[in-house]
Amino acid sequence: MSKKRGNNTEFLQNLTISQVLKLYKQRGLPEREALILIGYAMNKPKEFVIAHDDLICPEGAINLLEKRLNGYPLQYIIGEVEFYGRRFFVEEGVLIPRWETEGLVDIAIEYIKNYDLKYALDIGVGSGVILVTLALETGIKVFGTDVSEKAINVTLKNAKRYNVECEVKLGEFAEPFIERFDSIQLIISNPPYVREGAKLQKELDFEPKQALFGGEDGLNFYRIFFNRYNIDGKIVVMEIGEDQGEVLRQLTGGIIRKDLAGKDRYLIVDRYNK
Repeated sequence: MSKKRGNNTEFLQNLTISQVLKLYKQRGLPEREALILIGYAMNKPKEFVIAHDDLICPEGAINLLEKRLNGYPLQYIIGEVEFYGRRFFVEEGVLIPRWETEGLVDIAIEYIKNYDLKYALDIGVGSGVILVTLALETGIKVFGTDVSEKAINVTLKNAKRYNVECEVKLGEFAEPFIERFDSIQLIISNPPYVREGAKLQKELDFEPKQALFGGEDGLNFYRIFFNRYNIDGKIVVMEIGEDQGEVLRQLTGGIIRKDLAGKDRYLIVDRYNK
């Protein structure tokens, strides 16, 4: 193979998919991601790419591989993310859901079913994966808020994709639904909890800062929420940073659960009156 000249990718033209996969693997890109991107460029599943790796790799695929190698998130490139066994639309300007948030949904489903809850509010809907998943898994009536208009639009797009009825409004915390706050039984949120100035992986540079950073110690959202709202008669379930469990337990009187990696990850404040 020719050596790369400068920052252009002309030297990759006329290489087979197999050769391109090998080259990008050497450059640090996981083969699975490369297969997905090549398949996306060809409008074919990765299984087709594997079975036809003797074909010339299209130029469009090379551009995508370079973009990903420079840290641009795979999910933004292909416009989708997998969550709770389903595919959801996602785009730049909206937080990409992570596996830890599936655990948050697991906890919410547990409480919804055990207490036979009817109304839930998702604060900071992002792409809407939490809200849509809860509705599909339990049938609960879901409401959602976000300070990003793009997040609202992507959430509604995902709700339509799965034929989920929901009410989603632009605004902070629970304010857009304050008139029906008393009837909300479950509040769920994956809020911004990263400390300002924290070093993050390269991919996060492309995600919305307002969905990530929660002030100097990462706790601004929690302080404001629990100071502003009376949560008597409700259950609050929130994702947290791995080093924030003890301070949030003291702040709220709630309990902390760990994620699958054994790290503090979920805050549960149960004030529901069964």
